[in-house]
Amino acid sequence: MRNQIPRTLLSLTGLGIFLLLAYGSEYSTNKNGSNSNRSVGIDARATSYVNSKSGFTGKLEENYVDFSFDYPSSWKRDSEAGQGSSPNFVKVETLTSDQITIENFAVGYCNGPLSLMPSLAGQLSEQFSGGFPEYEKVSEGEVRVAGLDGYEFRFTSHSNKTKDLDFYGRVVLFPSAAGRKGAVLIMLATSESPDVRSVDDVGEKGGLSVILKSFKLGS
Repeated sequence: MRNQIPRTLLSLTGLGIFLLLAYGSEYSTNKNGSNSNRSVGIDARATSYVNSKSGFTGKLEENYVDFSFDYPSSWKRDSEAGQGSSPNFVKVETLTSDQITIENFAVGYCNGPLSLMPSLAGQLSEQFSGGFPEYEKVSEGEVRVAGLDGYEFRFTSHSNKTKDLDFYGRVVLFPSAAGRKGAVLIMLATSESPDVRSVDDVGEKGGLSVILKSFKLGS
């Protein structure tokens, strides 16, 4: 029987960040995931995602931000992201044939200046530590991604619940800027990936590299 991934809604009161943690297990809730664990980092076929305010309600509508990215066409979109009470605009992922996550990528939102990002990152890391077994934050600091200044932290985790599985995570927080809200990028890979072998590879190899290289924030 497939285990449901614990879903935790992070609400940092007064800071305007609502983020869905959907990675507490090796299993994905997306039943339409890819059945291939081949290398996708060199897949020339890509699908474009352009965020659109149409269809969002509640907090997603209030905190809407323009962004776009390309992702490997073999990946699948999570139909629950961007719907109802979901705090993520979008989530895409690739899975093994038995529905174990290989890599996934989600975009949420945050509000605040760059100086506030270390505090937000600390609170997010604390929340993540309760959802991942053997969680360890391995690095954090200012970063420049997609031509923008942000703040990131990286973490590892290990689970032997069903099989030995290593998790490699990277979270990038972009602050608000004139005329737009901020955004949070969540990238996760597991040892099922043929490309990502350490936390340093997240966003640099595999399908996540395709996404991160093409990501654009703002109109």
